[in-house]
Amino acid sequence: MFLTRVLIISLPLLGAALYTLPVKAAGIVPETSLLMIEEADMGGTLNLTNTDSHPNLLYTTITDLPDDQGTHLMVTQPVVRVEAGQTQQLRFILRSDKPLTTEHLKRAIFEGIPPKDPSKKMKIGFNLRQDIPVLIHPKGLPVVKDAWKLLQWSATGTTMTVKNPSPYVVRLAQNVKTLPSGANGILAKTYILPGETMTTKLNKTAESDGQLQFIPASRYGIDVPSFTAPLNQ
Repeated sequence: MFLTRVLIISLPLLGAALYTLPVKAAGIVPETSLLMIEEADMGGTLNLTNTDSHPNLLYTTITDLPDDQGTHLMVTQPVVRVEAGQTQQLRFILRSDKPLTTEHLKRAIFEGIPPKDPSKKMKIGFNLRQDIPVLIHPKGLPVVKDAWKLLQWSATGTTMTVKNPSPYVVRLAQNVKTLPSGANGILAKTYILPGETMTTKLNKTAESDGQLQFIPASRYGIDVPSFTAPLNQ
């Protein structure tokens, strides 16, 4: 009998510290915490390394977000054996219903399946699953590394609104704080799509506040300092 537990390591936006369990190895690890896909190249590549002392079957899946449609991404080798200590390059192919005018966001999941040990009747093991964001960039769209500066924030009483008028996906932490009163709110998602508007409730009124503080994610998933933006009333 073979029992498997799955440990999911998710890297939603900030390159935050991984949650770990007392396992002997880190499984198959991607070279970066964000997969960048260029429409100009009709896809992209990513290297993953098997840090285990045994081979793993690498299963790769792409997850579409329910609020971001119109692009299709496939991996050329959804299942591949990766030997211990070896690096495997995956190729991703992009298809879209029409030429892209805005950035798009998906998730990529990489799961390493270890071999069974026939010498034991029962074994409890861990499948390590890496879950990282996929950012799709349109051909001809200039690269903006700090698109969070383009967000528009406003508040009326205890209701806060954020608009993204830009063609860029902005990823950010869900917690926001208005200044100087320190009213707090929690956004519904860790990202805001091009043209999207989100609202949230603050824990107290922000009528006298003129600024808002939040933690954005860099384009390449690296931690950045908190950012203070104008807050319109």
